[in-house]
Amino acid sequence: MSQQSSLRLNIEQNKADFKLEPLEDAPACFKFGLFSKTLDPLQENPKDLNNYRTVTIKCLYPRYR
Repeated sequence: MSQQSSLRLNIEQNKADFKLEPLEDAPACFKFGLFSKTLDPLQENPKDLNNYRTVTIKCLYPRYR
């Protein structure tokens, strides 16, 4: 991916109205509640390419290590 498109994507993801894909469009493991996704808070400087807004994925499967 070019630096220009990376910068554009990073700026887009750091907008306040950016949302994750709807649950009905997500893979089955998210639909059935085996995993959850949380969008991390906005970053201070969205133009910094090393400061991406990330998604945290948590396993909710009982007794999974």
